[in-house]
Amino acid sequence: MSGQQITLDFPSAHNYGRHQFMIGACNAIAADWIDRWPDWPGVIRAVIIHGDQYCGKSHLAAIWKDASKATDIASIAAGIDHLDPARAYVLDGLACGADWPDETLFHLLNRFTGSAGSLMILATEAPALMPWRLPDVTSRLAAINTAQITTPDDDLLVHLLRKLSDDRGMALDDEMITYIVKRMERSFGSANSIIDALNAISITEKKKVNMAMTRKVLADIQPTLF
Repeated sequence: MSGQQITLDFPSAHNYGRHQFMIGACNAIAADWIDRWPDWPGVIRAVIIHGDQYCGKSHLAAIWKDASKATDIASIAAGIDHLDPARAYVLDGLACGADWPDETLFHLLNRFTGSAGSLMILATEAPALMPWRLPDVTSRLAAINTAQITTPDDDLLVHLLRKLSDDRGMALDDEMITYIVKRMERSFGSANSIIDALNAISITEKKKVNMAMTRKVLADIQPTLF
């Protein structure tokens, strides 16, 4: 048997409750739209939330689904006949492509125009700026309430790193978190990558996370900064 240590990667415990969502300048507008439902203005009762991966879109959607009893929709390639315009849905990962054909999306938006139902649309970029073939799709998306989740500030990164480490059962002290925040790329994705790497090395070495591990992980992930 090899002497190499095997890492057991257990899933982290994600808590998507309202009180666990950390609000900062980068996401306050998006969070406010969740709190304002069902009073969303417009001919389509809908809101678009867009931002980078790991920015908290799924967390906000989970909060809204709890309130609205919405159902996730990851593709409309098979059609929309089963969708009830009086109910609520999350269109998760909207993007130009096979999962979201222009004609079907156009009919979906028309179906929800003036209806009692609600749509939350999640995307990595503003859908109205995507290269849709049908101008009518672009114009309808442009008319929907939109909020962008932008780059997190240092205060939010501190809270985010602490939450991500707690979710994985790790304990990062203030010195480690300050060290990371001063040197990391300002993004939600970078925070997740750093915590995942620290978790992996901690499991492999069967040790609590320490400053030496923290320095190594940052040097491996962002070598140009060291």
